[in-house]
Amino acid sequence: MPDPEALKKAKKQALKYLSYRDRSKWEVTQYLEKKKHSRSVIQQTLKYLESQGYVDDQRFALQWGQFNINKKKLGRNRLYLELLNKGIDRETLKNILSILYENNPEIQLAKECVSKKWESLKGVEADKKKRRLFQHLKRRGFPTEIIYQSLIILDMEINTQTSSILDKS
Repeated sequence: MPDPEALKKAKKQALKYLSYRDRSKWEVTQYLEKKKHSRSVIQQTLKYLESQGYVDDQRFALQWGQFNINKKKLGRNRLYLELLNKGIDRETLKNILSILYENNPEIQLAKECVSKKWESLKGVEADKKKRRLFQHLKRRGFPTEIIYQSLIILDMEINTQTSSILDKS
């Protein structure tokens, strides 16, 4: 049984750490290890935090994923790596990603990314724009087939806009 004072101190530090935002068990463990707590104190603290509902990897992964999809428009591959780096196990990750991308189709997210990035590339030649858009979407974690689909859709929209402008004149 760990020292009660050490356990109390670890709980207090962990609760303060969790007060800023939700964290994964792995993040809390890393934080407490950095604070030089023993393995048994960390395990007892994690048990307490889980029993009180302060640490829940599934909830954390859902919140983190939803935030990154809404704000950063990340693709499945990048979000998978980010959550894996946060200590979320692969089985939980598969479930969470299927839930998140069921409500937020990747093709739609990629189209939103392309539209936003397109505006910042005014004055750049067409081939260079496409390469930059491709690389931008790749860094965001979109699979190649989604990137190509979104670029094809963008091409069709641009051609439609161009032909309607020409029709008016």
